[in-house]
Amino acid sequence: MTRPPTHDVSATAGDTCRGPAAGAPVPRRVVALRWGLGGLIAAPFAILPHEAAHYLVLLALGVPDLALHHAAVTWDLREFWEAIQRADFDGAAAVAPIWGVALSDAMGPIATCGIVVGCCYGCARWRPYPALVAVALLSQFRIRAGARHVVRESLGIDTPANYDELRVAALTGIPVEVLVGFALLTLLVSGIWLARFFPRGRRLVAVASMAAGMVAGLYLYFGVVGPWLLP
Repeated sequence: MTRPPTHDVSATAGDTCRGPAAGAPVPRRVVALRWGLGGLIAAPFAILPHEAAHYLVLLALGVPDLALHHAAVTWDLREFWEAIQRADFDGAAAVAPIWGVALSDAMGPIATCGIVVGCCYGCARWRPYPALVAVALLSQFRIRAGARHVVRESLGIDTPANYDELRVAALTGIPVEVLVGFALLTLLVSGIWLARFFPRGRRLVAVASMAAGMVAGLYLYFGVVGPWLLP
C-alpha cells in the first residue's frame, strides 16, 4: 500500500520567502510589496502611543494649556523650565509637580519600549508580519537625536538639544548618557532579534522595501494624515 505524499507545514521565520511549492521562493515583487506596505503604515503606530503616554500623565497632573498633536504634546511649560534653569524648584513645583513632569517625559520612552516588546512578542507568538517589524524599528529611530547630542557633547561641541532623555536627566539627576545608552542597547538587541524575521534569500529586498515604505509613510503622516488627525 502506498502512502499519500506528506508535506511538513512547519516553517521557521526565515522560511517566509518560500511559496506554496516546496522550495519555490516568493517573487521579489511580492516580498517588496509586503514589506513596503508594512513600512508604509508603521508611522502612526510608532509615534502616537509615545506621544499619548506623555499626554496622559500631564492630563492627570492638570497642567495648563495641554494639547495632544500628531507628533508632540504641548503645554504652558515656559515658566516651569525657566524656574528649573534658575534652580528655583519651588517655583517650578508651583506650575507642575517636578516628579510628575519627569514621569511624563519618561513615559514616552517607556511606551516605546512597550511597543517594541509587543511587536517582538507578536512576531514570535503569531507570525513575523512586516508591519510589526517596521513599527518596532521605526518607533526607536527617535533616539538618533539623543545619540547625536551625546556624541557631540563628548567631543566638546555645545549643541542645543531637547529630547525626552535629556529632560528626564535634568529633572532626576540620572546621567543622560545612561538613558541614551539604554535606548541604544534596546535598539541594538531588538534589531538583531528582529533581523531573523526578514525572509531568507530576500533580506535585501525586504529591508530596502521596508525602508522606502517608512520614508513614504513618514512623509504622508507628517504632511497629510497627522495634521488632519491631530493638528
